[in-house]
Amino acid sequence: MVSNYPVYAVILAGGQGTRLWPISRRSRPKQFLDLTGNGRTMLQETVRRALHLTGSIQQVLVLAGREQEEWVKEQLPDLPQTNILLEPVSRNTAPGLGLAAFFLSNMPGMLDDAVMLSLPVDHMFKDEEPWFLALHTAIQAASRTDALVAVGIQPTFPATGYGYQQLGEKVDSGSSLSVHRVLKFIEKPSSEVAREFLESGQYLWNTGTYAWKLSVFLSSLKTHVQSIYSGLESLGTPPDIHKLEQVYPSLENISIDHALMEKAANVLTVSSNFERIDVGSLDSLAEIWENDQEGNTGFGNFLFLESSGNIIYNDEGLVTLLGVNDLVVVRTSGVILVCPRDRIQEIKDLVGNLPGKGLEEFL
Repeated sequence: MVSNYPVYAVILAGGQGTRLWPISRRSRPKQFLDLTGNGRTMLQETVRRALHLTGSIQQVLVLAGREQEEWVKEQLPDLPQTNILLEPVSRNTAPGLGLAAFFLSNMPGMLDDAVMLSLPVDHMFKDEEPWFLALHTAIQAASRTDALVAVGIQPTFPATGYGYQQLGEKVDSGSSLSVHRVLKFIEKPSSEVAREFLESGQYLWNTGTYAWKLSVFLSSLKTHVQSIYSGLESLGTPPDIHKLEQVYPSLENISIDHALMEKAANVLTVSSNFERIDVGSLDSLAEIWENDQEGNTGFGNFLFLESSGNIIYNDEGLVTLLGVNDLVVVRTSGVILVCPRDRIQEIKDLVGNLPGKGLEEFL
């Protein structure tokens, strides 16, 4: 399945990954780490997949924070310097994708109908082929229509931490996968509502992965988020990177889902069933690494005895657990974390207390 137009992938590689603390820290956020042991970081893996869709490293852009520039260069030596977009401050995905779209639109010879992809950097896949099929279907739908195209996956349990897409009528996809109009985006419902969504069969999990024509995206941004569009437009043609320092911090801090996808009427979604691992918290690591018969899993040197359901990350020496269950133990340079698995979601609160205790160096 081939797009009628060139495809450009924008990889969202900023952020600090605080929910994965202390593995992910300011000194080395999660996207720049090898969490699988295969020798490639999450950023490198995302670029590898993107190259299968674009065909050229020249058509891959990486959006990151200014403080992350050297990591991007170090891990992606073949990526052109001009394809690294650095945010002066983090302003969420709507300004970030808008910035990428303005830069793309000013590239020499760029077509208005080139297809732009938005790819999160922190997704892993147990089987990549279904993901590639979903992305090729999304690219085809975006190139054939004037729609903003999302990629959704069939929910397998009533998750309250994911966004959902309500499915409307089916449209011609030219693929083995179904493509539907999206009636509504719903962010993180209650457990009761999530259960209703699952039982209805009319909802997909939103993966935060998108495809659209460059012209369609810029037009939609202008219609629904005028302030962001005007701010980015004021950077000039081509965008003035020095002026960006003054303009970007003033842009609204808002996700592309809230800013655009929830408001636009011309939204389609690809219904897929690939297994995505969203590496957002320590609990997700249990899906990446192999589990023993007692449900223990780990990275680095470790030993379990009469223990079950534990997660270990160890980057130096040896960590052993004896007679304990359902713990998370993380040992990194300078920081050790021990907590029950059922309190992982509170780690972000713990990290938030570090500055007040004079412990910012450990962020």
